[in-house]
Amino acid sequence: MAKKTTVKYDIDIIVPIHKFDEETEKLLTRALESVPSGMKVILSTTSEVAPKLADYSSKAPNGLELIVTSKDDNGDFSTLVNNGVENVEQKYFSILEFDDEYSPIWFNNVKTYMDYKPEVSVFLPLNDLVDFESDTFVGYGNEAVWASSFSNEIGYIDNDCLQQFFDFYMTGGVFNKDDFNTVGKLKPSIKLSFWYEFLLRLTNKGKKVFVIPKIGYQHNIGRKGSLFENYRETLDEKESRFWLSLARKECFFTQDRKKEYNPEEEEDD
Repeated sequence: MAKKTTVKYDIDIIVPIHKFDEETEKLLTRALESVPSGMKVILSTTSEVAPKLADYSSKAPNGLELIVTSKDDNGDFSTLVNNGVENVEQKYFSILEFDDEYSPIWFNNVKTYMDYKPEVSVFLPLNDLVDFESDTFVGYGNEAVWASSFSNEIGYIDNDCLQQFFDFYMTGGVFNKDDFNTVGKLKPSIKLSFWYEFLLRLTNKGKKVFVIPKIGYQHNIGRKGSLFENYRETLDEKESRFWLSLARKECFFTQDRKKEYNPEEEEDD
């Protein structure tokens, strides 16, 4: 649980929520307990789920300001994030998955680095990766950029390293809102590789992505019903390759061109 703090952060939190049931409420409460007191949290959801969250919002822990926003009934992750950003009032925002948690030191570290590196568009944490079912540590995320010669500048994700490596964890990160909007936000039509495409597009436009060398986020993996578990269960190898290939092609376009997967087409990459 995050420590009580009076530090002022120029960061709003977005939590995408596509459904709300007893399990979601339990996990969401735990996630929100990791947010420092006094921060604004935007629960971005669909119009169907919004009434259930309206009641929950009165129970916010830690003295958080909780607002519920819904725009349409498209509950995919990218759309919920994009809709949430429209309600961000601060210069920066962070994305918290409802089954994850921030570390107590994350936002203090971000504030220090934002002051030191104002040119950076996205600050990412090192992740503790935890198996949801067994609650056991299974590895680290985002640590690769701190290996010698991985990227052109240690600690940074650049376009060159993205040509060879795409396994980065973006939730928990802190994003400059103006830069996020300028490069075109997330593209809802892209499955599986939407974060990879966003990173390619962002770095292709000369924006900087920096990984703070401190554990800032616990990302739970393997939860049944989670986005990437659903992808793992429903996408075969050929379709997975298609979305990765598409990310490398579509990153040159700001708008979402809404390309679709056709299993009958031959692979061309």
